[in-house]
Amino acid sequence: MEAIRIRGARQHNLRGVDVDIPRGKLVVITGPSGSGKSSLAFHTLYAEGQRRYVESLSAYARQFLDQLEKPDVDSIEGLSPAIAIEQRSGGLSPRSTVATATEIYDYLRVLWAAVGVPHDPATGERLERMTSTDIVTALSKLPEGSRVVLLAPVPLEEASEPERLLGDLKRQGFVRVRVDGSLLEIEEAAASWPERPVAVEVVVDRFVVRPGGEARLADSVETALKICGSEARASIQAGDLWKDLSFQTSYRNPTTGLIVEELSPRHFSFNSHLGACAACEGLGTESFCDPALLIGDPAKPWTAGGIRGWWKDGSPRHTQFKREAEAMGRMFSVEPEMPVNALPVELARLLFEGGELDTGWKVGREKKSQKKPFEGLCREAERKIGLAKSEAARRRLLRVMAHRPCRVCHGKRLKPQWQAVRIEGCGGRWLGIQDFCGLPVDDALGWIDGIVIDAAKLEICKRLADDVRKRLSFLEEVGLGYLGLDRASGTLSGGEAQRIRLATQLGAGLSGVLYVLDEPSIGLHAADTARLIGALKRLRDLENTVVVVEHDEEIIRAADRVIDMGPGAGVEGGLIIGQGEPDTLVSPTGQWLRGEIPPYPNVPATGLPLASLVIRGAREHNLKEIDVSLPLGQLVCITGPSGSGKSTLADDILRRVLARHFNGAGDVPGKHDAIEGLGEIGKFVVADQSPIGRSPRSNPATFTGAFDHIRELYGKLPLSKQRGYGPGRFSFNTAGGRCERCEGAGRLKIEMNFLPDAWVPCQACGGRRFNRETLEVTFKGKSIADALELPIAEAWTFFGAVPKLRVLLEILTDLGLGYVKLGQAANTLSGGEAQRLKLAVELAKPQAPHTLYLFDEPTTGLHFGDVERLLAAFFRLRDAGHSVIVVEHHLDVIAAADWVVDLGPGGESTGARWWGRELPANWPESPVHPPEWRWRGISRNFGKTNLNTGIAPWMKPPNR
Repeated sequence: MEAIRIRGARQHNLRGVDVDIPRGKLVVITGPSGSGKSSLAFHTLYAEGQRRYVESLSAYARQFLDQLEKPDVDSIEGLSPAIAIEQRSGGLSPRSTVATATEIYDYLRVLWAAVGVPHDPATGERLERMTSTDIVTALSKLPEGSRVVLLAPVPLEEASEPERLLGDLKRQGFVRVRVDGSLLEIEEAAASWPERPVAVEVVVDRFVVRPGGEARLADSVETALKICGSEARASIQAGDLWKDLSFQTSYRNPTTGLIVEELSPRHFSFNSHLGACAACEGLGTESFCDPALLIGDPAKPWTAGGIRGWWKDGSPRHTQFKREAEAMGRMFSVEPEMPVNALPVELARLLFEGGELDTGWKVGREKKSQKKPFEGLCREAERKIGLAKSEAARRRLLRVMAHRPCRVCHGKRLKPQWQAVRIEGCGGRWLGIQDFCGLPVDDALGWIDGIVIDAAKLEICKRLADDVRKRLSFLEEVGLGYLGLDRASGTLSGGEAQRIRLATQLGAGLSGVLYVLDEPSIGLHAADTARLIGALKRLRDLENTVVVVEHDEEIIRAADRVIDMGPGAGVEGGLIIGQGEPDTLVSPTGQWLRGEIPPYPNVPATGLPLASLVIRGAREHNLKEIDVSLPLGQLVCITGPSGSGKSTLADDILRRVLARHFNGAGDVPGKHDAIEGLGEIGKFVVADQSPIGRSPRSNPATFTGAFDHIRELYGKLPLSKQRGYGPGRFSFNTAGGRCERCEGAGRLKIEMNFLPDAWVPCQACGGRRFNRETLEVTFKGKSIADALELPIAEAWTFFGAVPKLRVLLEILTDLGLGYVKLGQAANTLSGGEAQRLKLAVELAKPQAPHTLYLFDEPTTGLHFGDVERLLAAFFRLRDAGHSVIVVEHHLDVIAAADWVVDLGPGGESTGARWWGRELPANWPESPVHPPEWRWRGISRNFGKTNLNTGIAPWMKPPNR
């Protein structure tokens, strides 16, 4: 069959869709948010493929099938085994990294165990070892006639009982020993045994090197190794002098005494007690008390509000701190009114790190000042958090705790001796396994191409190195060459995590499979999209069918077939309004591709910027000591290629500094000198793509507060008053009005031992969450459960008589969320939808002081028409006197910004320079890029500004 035939698809808002998806092609499904793209691709096509797969399993698996939902579709013919590569975070486990998620680390552990050469972590010396055969060969190659004394060292703890030691040696037939360099017979040694010998060695054999003596030599070496276990020594006559040689059969440094046992893959696992750093248990980070978090307000007196601590006001610890502060003030002659930022360094060191405190008490006849040890607030907090018995006390202590790289392993997770096991790669660079994982994928590929493998192990280990190289090349192919393999999975964006899974599928080499992807272009700069398209086409060329839900223009143009959903969202969507090749598409998307729909106009700022937020000396990760100016009261866009430092600048530095400044958060900001202009900001709001909830209980109504107004309305209805129902009766989180079978969730969780847990509708309430009595209360003929099923746009009209509710629902509709149901489970919302919900909550709040809003790729999941609505919301915030900073790649958003910070020119080591800048009005046009490549809308902002940076060649001319 040449196509996958879907007939009568009615899942969610689909309206009996019939469509043929050609097999072995790259198919893009696009359309406005809520038009039914995901319903068709994931909830119909992939869900049916997964259901049929489970149906083919054993009887144990099939016992769950009756409870699993079947997509609402008449028939699907020609369906292949389906694999979904969705947007979801890289994982919450702090132990998960890019290397472990891609299984590259498993290959690396085997490779380092087989080929790695141990080094002394303290001195860097290479540790060598020999087999008994190697020792015999080395001794037999000495010049003929050389006199040799073969020795076996004895552990000094055994030499503490000389009578027993010498008696055992004599019974075993040994005649001589060497004590502190003197060769003695056993009787002589017993008579002149030193009190504390430095070295004791057994004389195993004495011989002259002659041809044919290898057999005797081999027996003697084996005997010496049995005594010592891992070392044999030889004293060789050279003229009138004797020279000692040491032969090791284990990795050992005779100078420092370091012994490294036989290498195995488990020694390189930070999830095993054999390899994990003992201090941080393989996490790579440690918790510590940050003095900055103990400071409430640096401008306040240090004894009255300047130091906030973890204690409650008026508690015994608070009283004790006051007494300690008085003593320190007398000790350093510091007034109680002195602000924290003016305290002497010695007093601050004593206060936070501890030392000796002069109490001021006079004791003894000589009236000497009594001094006592003072632990220091930081050391005390670190001790008490491990002893805290109540959760409340632990939470108070966590307020002053932060995280930093482990001081023992320096964030590399492994014990020092395993970090020091190295392999030689390209350019003669010797790297440990974690040093290799610290390289960006691009650099790691170059290093492993020149890996040096011993000839004896070449046949096996070359295959290991080739497997690592192959998986690294797949990561590079999907545009992730800037990522380090040791990057924590939890710090990856949804798009990065999805592309990692895409790279894994490229490595699998499957054929005849249906792949369904959800916006893989998220987080990709225009310069990186071509590589992603190449990976998708490669997957297609393996005779797979690739279905992509996407809004990116370049990916739509690269598709073999485009399916355009619409015409609107929610009940107004669910239809196919156009399908065909991109160039011949007759639909709004086709018009947009051909430039027939004009771009969103630039709306200039209503006034000059209030001031600027200036980040000085940013040097975290790959940022290269840059100073960045962010005008306040403007729409500012931070852009640049993947890995150029956008997230480092916006999240690791700016967000963490603001979170500390306003909320006292414990995250340690990235390295920078200072941020100027914080005093101009009154409030700080982050609207990222993190989910608003992870269970079906959370939904847009509860998150935005609309449900509180709805419950109040239902609590005031006549039937509610007659029965005595209050607003609490209409909550599905408390007993009384909810269905007790599912406890108000509407669905029951089915635990699958071999598959992800499944949620099925509750049979008692039919998924309506409430019991029968509660559902009898209606408003305009709709129960509380019916109200939660309303799309937001319809609810706006339905609840028009409730002013507060009407305003909130109007904002949600304006942001393009009118298709989302009030009670839709939060774990089914995309990152972009969650971000717009957070934005709506902020827009609905009363007028606040100057607020800085920080957004992370808010165009995720938005079609070109929805982007216009989003920009209108940004301009609304800006024109109300607030500041909006957006990390974004969407060209229309960049074009509409008042100020652009363009980082680059590349990722990781080639990135992190600030390209974006404001130029004088009379600045000439760029000589670098031809005029037809110039960015439409480039001339705007304060007077006239020309952006002459790496973003310019990716801008589209007016006719696209």
